[in-house]
Amino acid sequence: MPLNVNGAAVPMPEPPTLQNLLCALQPPTPYAVARNDEFVPSSAYERCKLADGDRIDILHPFAGG
Repeated sequence: MPLNVNGAAVPMPEPPTLQNLLCALQPPTPYAVARNDEFVPSSAYERCKLADGDRIDILHPFAGG
């Protein structure tokens, strides 16, 4: 089962860490990441192991008012 990244199916990186996923996707900076609705600090990306079916949200800040 692939990962769900911002609503799209994405293949699992090898090894399956959030850091490797972000390296493969190269989202524009700045961004924040949530795994299964829980914020993941950037200091934990390398240690964050991914599992089949995980939902990853890559969020970009926006201004408004």
